[in-house]
Amino acid sequence: MIKNLRTFILGTLSVSMIYFYFLSANATPQKNIKITPLLNINNQEENALKYLNKLRQGAGLVPFSSQKQLKLASKNHANYLIKNHTIGHYENSKKAHFTGKFASHRALKTGYNTPLIIENVSSHNQNYKESIDGLMAAIYHRFAFLDFQGDEIGIAIKQNPYNKQETAFVYNISSNALNNLYKNKKNHSKMALTKALDIHKEENKKIITYPFNNQKDVPPVFFNEFPDPLPEYDVSGFPISISFNQAHFNHIKFISFQLFDSNKNLITNTRIHTHKNDPNKRLNKFSFVLFPLNRLEWNHKYHVRFVALVNQVKIEKEWSFTTKNPSLPLHKVLNEEETINVHLNQATIFYFPPQSKNDLLKKVQYNSNFDMEFVDKNSIKLTALEPSFFPIEIKIGKHKLKLNIKN
Repeated sequence: MIKNLRTFILGTLSVSMIYFYFLSANATPQKNIKITPLLNINNQEENALKYLNKLRQGAGLVPFSSQKQLKLASKNHANYLIKNHTIGHYENSKKAHFTGKFASHRALKTGYNTPLIIENVSSHNQNYKESIDGLMAAIYHRFAFLDFQGDEIGIAIKQNPYNKQETAFVYNISSNALNNLYKNKKNHSKMALTKALDIHKEENKKIITYPFNNQKDVPPVFFNEFPDPLPEYDVSGFPISISFNQAHFNHIKFISFQLFDSNKNLITNTRIHTHKNDPNKRLNKFSFVLFPLNRLEWNHKYHVRFVALVNQVKIEKEWSFTTKNPSLPLHKVLNEEETINVHLNQATIFYFPPQSKNDLLKKVQYNSNFDMEFVDKNSIKLTALEPSFFPIEIKIGKHKLKLNIKN
């Protein structure tokens, strides 16, 4: 048991450092009138911690507390990413603002005692919620945020003032108990390490799911991640996960993992990943993921059922969640020959259901009658700014949208 715990935490902490989520990949428009705002960094960092803790506590985990040395390590890396116009976790010692090749080196340099650091990084996001939602959709990053042992974090956000779309969001995660253990004794016993890892054994739930039961505002979609758990898919549904706390369990035999729509109809086009078939070998034997291979619907309730033999006892767990309800009118574009009426100065979201596993919106062509921005890689928000006596056609890659502007 002790060996498994140690192997898990060290493995998780090391492999997590090679993940990154790049929200803007493959979806760059040719033209976008909307001006990217200058971020209020302090406000964004404070709200990022609050939002992340809301998700952790909803899932049944202790919240993170802000830790100044981890925050400095995150800040140093965010500065490096922006100054060198790069993304990811690694730093090159030959480049400016280098403070350590890996997150563990950067944390130790700030005076943090343990090298056992989990780091999440996202780039080109325009606010904290976009960053965290994207990382939560990226399954390997999600497990970093939902770590059973972590209880402190350093969050840093950096924006290039000359190119405001270039941003870096860095999250360094560890444990206060581990930090104190390494401070007081560098050569610690397995028993001491296990005690530090299990410090929140009774506070954290034995089993956590994500999305958690009755969670609302869940994104309906997953695009990509590095390494990619669905390498042949550019777009699919938001992944559903379940994890078992190793402090309580030592053997899990998987039986079934199912997703149902709001009418309790079984969704069959799914893929299930376990530690045995995960293409990137990142999952451990205590975590399971269901990928809907088709994008989920907006504002739709889903039901999940998981069955396994856990410590020789059959466990059946069921829960529900609801996907995001756009705050604006939403038009699902099913017939691209149809001319759709829009009202002047009223924003509308147009959603193009993917026609294939690689169907993304890109290469947008339109005139100055509209303000346009991407909601995600299959949805755009349009606002008509000027009247037109004739219908206007907008081309979005192979897709098109015919609009009639009404006063």
